[in-house]
Amino acid sequence: MTWRSRAVLVVVVLALGAALTLAVRATLSGQGLDPAQAAPAASSAPALGVVAPVMPSRLATTAVRPGLRCHAGGVAIGSADNAQRVLDAHPAGATYLVKAGIHQDNFSVQPKSGDTFCGEPGAVLDGGRRLATAFSGGAGDVTLDSITVQNYASGRQGAAIQPESHASGWLVRNVSALHNAWAGLLGADGMRILGGHYNDNDQLGIGGNEATGVVLDGLDADPNTIDGPELARNHTLHASCLWEGGGMKWDFGQVTIRNAYVHDNDCRGLWADMNAHDALIENNLVEHNRAEGIAYEISHGAVIRDNQVYGNGYAADGWYWDGGITIAASFDVEVYGNRLSGNYNGITGVQQDRPDSTPPAHLLDHLRVHDNLICATGGGGHPTGVVADNGANLAARDITFSRNAIQSVGCE
Repeated sequence: MTWRSRAVLVVVVLALGAALTLAVRATLSGQGLDPAQAAPAASSAPALGVVAPVMPSRLATTAVRPGLRCHAGGVAIGSADNAQRVLDAHPAGATYLVKAGIHQDNFSVQPKSGDTFCGEPGAVLDGGRRLATAFSGGAGDVTLDSITVQNYASGRQGAAIQPESHASGWLVRNVSALHNAWAGLLGADGMRILGGHYNDNDQLGIGGNEATGVVLDGLDADPNTIDGPELARNHTLHASCLWEGGGMKWDFGQVTIRNAYVHDNDCRGLWADMNAHDALIENNLVEHNRAEGIAYEISHGAVIRDNQVYGNGYAADGWYWDGGITIAASFDVEVYGNRLSGNYNGITGVQQDRPDSTPPAHLLDHLRVHDNLICATGGGGHPTGVVADNGANLAARDITFSRNAIQSVGCE
């Protein structure tokens, strides 16, 4: 949704966590609350949220082997075969071995429930910008493993891998979706996206509309390894960043994102919108995205913790936008244990009139921001803070900032 219009107002700035002080200034913002900041010293906070617990995680470097479902062979789909004809000759629940080589303009299938597709090393499905999708349809419990999918011409808000939103139980493991016309992958109910690369697509790495229970995670159980999906260098070639673009955008559903590497996208890194709920965003490396690193917009019920968020918001749109983490007209959100450095703004909240997609009312409320380390905040000048452009009295809301450490030097 478009979300950045605002008016020039005279601002009343209220300090949180100390006696209320009033200062009036003319600026491109509404009523703002900039909390007093803690010194960058060690914290006595409880173990739930110690200041800056995040240590730099290492990117995965080892080769990925196919999953257990792919160890028993299967029906071969050669690079010259019409893939859908091969599927038509076999019952549901078959395992297919996608042979090495470039499958040029001949791989566009609607799997049957329980089908598994295992790629040999070097298996590449290439739509030639003529085929719309590589995988689509309403079948459940489909597995894709170790396949590259590229150059598909999916339509507006479509993807090269495009199950129906309620096609449940897909496992997408170590898949690369690259250079596709809109998005690489659309989420579906209960989908697990483990590892892989969703890079260089025209608009978006991963999208989702109404799908819930989606999990992005790594390929091993080590929380110190960033071996989840890479979402990188996705562009805004067909629509503005104000509408949709970047690493991942989803709405309405519940999503968990951990161990992902989200970087160098031409829009936001991770973006929840329109009644997304109960998100868990943890242990990700989110850096060098053009707008916000993590944006939670007109949604509710999120925990955003233990992420490394560096160098985001270089488009520098002003106001309280382009934070490393920005909460927009959303409620019941907790943000803690994150390490931020070099973002245009730090951790910010904004309230605007947002009647779209109600109910519920989209209020910036029940927001807890604590035990974060926020370093080298850029030209936005707000390491933390919340603001409204519609006259809302944010001082009366349940909004707290506590035990956050602020320092002027970087901490990447």
